[in-house]
Amino acid sequence: MTRIFAALTLACVCPPAFAAEVATVGDTAVILPWGQWVTAIAQTATEVLIPIIIAAVGVAARHLPWYVQMWFTTQRIDRMVRLAADYALNAVAGATAGKAASIDVGHPLLKAGLERALGSSPQWLIDAAGGTKGITERLFRAFHFDETVTDANTLTPFLANLPATVK
Repeated sequence: MTRIFAALTLACVCPPAFAAEVATVGDTAVILPWGQWVTAIAQTATEVLIPIIIAAVGVAARHLPWYVQMWFTTQRIDRMVRLAADYALNAVAGATAGKAASIDVGHPLLKAGLERALGSSPQWLIDAAGGTKGITERLFRAFHFDETVTDANTLTPFLANLPATVK
């Protein structure tokens, strides 16, 4: 039934659409503005279909296999850490991208990066990254420190001094 309706619609629309003139009244030609009709139909279809397609993609994303969801989450965590580290390098005096940071700059870098990550990320992403401790450990690995900075003299004291409400 739908094929018959589609064929009938096509048969009624196409011949006048391809004709430059539909009828003549005296010496005046009546022109069919089919280009405007096609444009209006296409705009309406686009306005209706785009939200439907976006909703379908959202529903499909919830049904992805676990390993694909984990990959996307890992990418988001890595991006969060990279952006927080870049922010910290720009915000802390004495820290320069591409140069090894000293122990004097280690604590301020970790603090600025952690504050940025916690302040600009949704809670589910913070939890997926391992909370404050996990983000701090990832930030410590993201920075390029010189040989004076170690886990024992920078990361461990920083984690021990975190406020209990932030842990």
